[in-house]
Amino acid sequence: MPTCNNHDDRAPCQRRNCGALIHPTAIIEPGAQIGEGARIGPYTVIESDVVIGAGAEIGPHAMIGNGTRLGERCRVFMGASIGLEPQDKKFAGEKTLTFIGDDTLIREYVTVNRGTSATGATRVGARGWIMAYCHIAHDCVVGDDVTISNALAMAGHVTVGDHVTIAGVVSINQFCRIGDHAMVGARARVSSDIVPYALIGTEPLRVVSVNKIGLERCGFTAEQINNLKHAYKILFRDGLPLNDALTKINAEFPGDTSIKTLTDFVRGSEKGFLRMAAEAPAA
Repeated sequence: MPTCNNHDDRAPCQRRNCGALIHPTAIIEPGAQIGEGARIGPYTVIESDVVIGAGAEIGPHAMIGNGTRLGERCRVFMGASIGLEPQDKKFAGEKTLTFIGDDTLIREYVTVNRGTSATGATRVGARGWIMAYCHIAHDCVVGDDVTISNALAMAGHVTVGDHVTIAGVVSINQFCRIGDHAMVGARARVSSDIVPYALIGTEPLRVVSVNKIGLERCGFTAEQINNLKHAYKILFRDGLPLNDALTKINAEFPGDTSIKTLTDFVRGSEKGFLRMAAEAPAA
């Protein structure tokens, strides 16, 4: 794999970083910035207004569209399409961006569309793990340390918090929000907000409990997890009006930042949020 097809002693290359390894069949338009040590695979196309971070690896037959800002050490696998025009009839060719954070892995045939004039950008955070055949639509915001299994269909304007796990074959309606540290089960059809820290079951879709294992893996203490369990009981089981429930939760756990994250999220919900299933009657 040559370093740069355009470089010689008479005309130093201004288009490609000579520390990069670029396959001779790759097409890189003038103006693209390729970071030091990046690797570009066969038949990949990189448009002009693109920045590829140092140490990134882009596999064969990938497409990196105008306005993409790919972070350092990202890995993009075969056939992925990042930063192409949004699938939105209102899009009129305006300049918009796609941001992919450092150390994010994007597997085969993932598509991430760039933003529209509504927000200007689609954003995927750092250290993400996005598996094959996922689609992230225009103007979405995906946090850091998010894991998404195969065949996600994420509509436009979705917001996903940090440390979220989404299982396979999940669809998410536009403008939905998924809170920090939530885990969404396979084949879920998400049409309302999912509160932070929730473990989401399917058939039927509902909040099962606090995502205890995920929280433990992220260093939450037993006291913090117990506080969240009690907050969930007040929110979902005690039958209080919503504002009364939120006031009670904050009063019982003053200074607990996790609790404040939960109550702030609920107060900010415009689409409504998923609830727990009704408890079965006692035998």
